[in-house]
Amino acid sequence: MNCYGCTSIPEAMADERDGFPGLHFHPQPMADQGIVNDQFCQIQALKSEEQPDAVVRLIDTYILDVERILSNLKSYIDLPDVDFSKLAVEICKIEEKSLQIGAEHMKIACANLILACDQKHKDNFCQYLAWMMNEFTKTQSKLEAFAQMERKIIRVRSKVQK
Repeated sequence: MNCYGCTSIPEAMADERDGFPGLHFHPQPMADQGIVNDQFCQIQALKSEEQPDAVVRLIDTYILDVERILSNLKSYIDLPDVDFSKLAVEICKIEEKSLQIGAEHMKIACANLILACDQKHKDNFCQYLAWMMNEFTKTQSKLEAFAQMERKIIRVRSKVQK
């Protein structure tokens, strides 16, 4: 499945690539906006007849994990003695998860936060954390919309198969 071969929904409804009429939804708009990269397109291959919701579950896990880590970062930075090495470890977790799912903007935001940690500069860290949280809100919104569409497609397919 090519990320850059976007199929509109009416065309997708007639698509029979997987052996039965079904819907196919491509992440092209998110890729065009730079929200996701080719890695996100490649994880589309995780979908199978046995696990059609694999990508949706991956998105849900990513969002929950990053929300938890961002919450931790906010609480750590408010401590009187900031442990920047601890912050950097948490940011690396977000970076790794973002690389795995292909969240391009989040990957970029991580690089800036890690730099602020290396410099042990609390004000810069706070600025970059605010920027990362903004980028996460945008990324989360797009991924949730994608997951919602995938869930609809899964429901339609299950009805067609019955």
